[in-house]
Amino acid sequence: MKRISILFTLCFIFVSVNAQSLQTGINFYEEGNYQEALRIFENIEESPSYLYTGKTYFALNNYLKAKNSLNKIDSTSSELYYEAKYTIALADFELGNFAASLDALNEINQFSMQGSIKRDAFNFYRELLNYLTLEQRFKAFKGVSHDQIRLDLIEAVVGVVDYPSAKSLFTAYTNTVNISDSSRYKNLFRVLEDSASYAQRYNPNKYTQAPSGLSYNIGVALPEFDLDADEFEITQHLYFGIQLAIENFNSQNTRQKAFLTYRNTDADVNSAAFIASDLVWNHDADAIIGPLFSEVAFELSKYAELYETPLLTPLANSDNLNLDLNYTFQLNPTFAVQGKEMAQYAVQTLQFDTLAVLAEKGSLGEASAYAFIDEVRNLGAEVVRFYVEDLASQGYDISEYVKNFDPEVDTVYNYNIDAIYAPFTGNIAQTLMSALITNLEAMGSKMSILGSEEWETAEINSGRLPETEVYYTKTFEVDTTNSAVNDFDSEFRLRFDTQPNQFAYIGYDAAKVLLESLIRVQNPDYLKEGLKSFDNYRGLITRVSFSGSHINQEVTIKRLTKPDN
Repeated sequence: MKRISILFTLCFIFVSVNAQSLQTGINFYEEGNYQEALRIFENIEESPSYLYTGKTYFALNNYLKAKNSLNKIDSTSSELYYEAKYTIALADFELGNFAASLDALNEINQFSMQGSIKRDAFNFYRELLNYLTLEQRFKAFKGVSHDQIRLDLIEAVVGVVDYPSAKSLFTAYTNTVNISDSSRYKNLFRVLEDSASYAQRYNPNKYTQAPSGLSYNIGVALPEFDLDADEFEITQHLYFGIQLAIENFNSQNTRQKAFLTYRNTDADVNSAAFIASDLVWNHDADAIIGPLFSEVAFELSKYAELYETPLLTPLANSDNLNLDLNYTFQLNPTFAVQGKEMAQYAVQTLQFDTLAVLAEKGSLGEASAYAFIDEVRNLGAEVVRFYVEDLASQGYDISEYVKNFDPEVDTVYNYNIDAIYAPFTGNIAQTLMSALITNLEAMGSKMSILGSEEWETAEINSGRLPETEVYYTKTFEVDTTNSAVNDFDSEFRLRFDTQPNQFAYIGYDAAKVLLESLIRVQNPDYLKEGLKSFDNYRGLITRVSFSGSHINQEVTIKRLTKPDN
């Protein structure tokens, strides 16, 4: 008897110690100290510990490990089993295993006696039915275990997808299951019997509603620079701007949250594969902001296509970046877009119909020049002189071209040219601008000058070419009329103890474009289409309209203010 008594006492002590340790772990878990909680839970081999181990891994976004722990709880532990089953359903949702999630939630709804878990499972089941894209819905339809769930999947899509898609899903249901004479089936049959009747229910602009608690994961791929490098504040302020947009989003939204994961590109094209794969595989990135440089962006865009993950580049503006790409979006308008927008302004706003073009071959302005001439012709106007030449080989002497703009020299055609489009870019831009101004001044020209952003710094006062107006494109400029700018400045200084530079505004606008698109479409699988239709955004430093494309089409045209003599 003594030995039995001692054994009973030792077992009681062991159970008490385990219970105390478990409660300590639970306390850590509730405080958000997940690593300490795991250290305790993983040393206790009991169902309650398995449950909290799984819940802790779920909180850490490690959904596979969460499921491994939760699946150790069998149905004999009834209360714990259904709580574990609910967390497994949430984990499967995050992993994209929608059929498994629906099956688990359906099981809880049918058999659990726990009021709160049953209620949560029912609500999440309905939210999940309304959340899925057509492709996700079709995969779930084929994967679920019960015909009742299949019928729920079809009912939830009525009025959300077009008639042919809804009709096809219903046909798949009738071909797959043994049809019962249920009122639900009859109602669906009547709704889908006639396309005109269905059209009254269908809203093509309606997106699904995300389940409450959904998190969006945003990757940020930017290079790191040494503290004393000139580029250091570019990356730092870009990231700070993105971070502030995320923090504001989280404070303003109760149903969804957004989280950042940063990766260093090192300005190295060879790092693109690792960065993209790591962000998608290990951090479930729904979208990526970055990188800085067009060369790295071009390489990273290949993996954005591979993983079907939208990539939003804040600064890169190469005209070669977006060729044949579906998932790469450029916040900074390309030079071709700038040329097109300048052509529209020249013809439609300034009412010019006779134009000339002068640009350097091989420069970024070359793309602007060709886009300009194409759009001018589309609008019914005419480019009568078009020079895209290797100006470097001629010592940047442009007088031979400029003289042909003078109607007194051009005695054959005697064109009365309204304006010259001169999209000069790069280090030589100032030299070419000065040469053009000097040549036009020598001929007493009254023609307007249309140019790239470099013309903002043109040295031309009111005494030189007094009747010549200069217009130039501008892609980034802080909108001082926007009241949100002052609010941002105050928040930024308070949060980061420094004054924001232009890159902070760009980072903020880039993140806002993504977040506002996600809020509108809810499901990240719709994000690509959501970005393409994202229009009329008035940001802190830029306006954004993708207008069905992958490149921001918003370009500001400004008129140069000439200083007095």
